[in-house]
Amino acid sequence: SYRLRSEAELSIFQWIETWYNNKRRHSFLGNKTIKEFELDM
Repeated sequence: SYRLRSEAELSIFQWIETWYNNKRRHSFLGNKTIKEFELDM
């Protein structure tokens, strides 16, 4: 549980940056992660 909204926002941001963008593959991006797609650009 979070005491402040800003704590929850920071937690969600950290999760997106550490897991979602590095691990989650997207078929729209040619089955690459967001980080892999950005590196190829």
